Amino acid sequence: MEDQPAGPYEIGSDVWPGLAKLAEEAGELVQILAKLIGTSGRERYYDGTDLRARLIEECGDLTAAIAFFTETNGLGPEVDARARRKLALFRHWHHEG
Repeated sequence: MEDQPAGPYEIGSDVWPGLAKLAEEAGELVQILAKLIGTSGRERYYDGTDLRARLIEECGDLTAAIAFFTETNGLGPEVDARARRKLALFRHWHHEG
């Protein structure tokens, strides 16, 4: 396979590098979340898939994709600040709940 320059949104491109990977990883996590919802939270899917293990994998993959995307596109400090504020709010809601 011949090496080709990265297209827009791919890792290595000059146009929002990592955006395509971020969308891909987000979609994969959504699939696992839907399966967890569909099984009423059971960790074993109908086909035998270990949803907890897949959840860990996809959360890690999405976390890496977000870190790469925000770092590479110069969004890190603002995104980190927003994430800290939002996490504090989520914790507040959880403890109220």
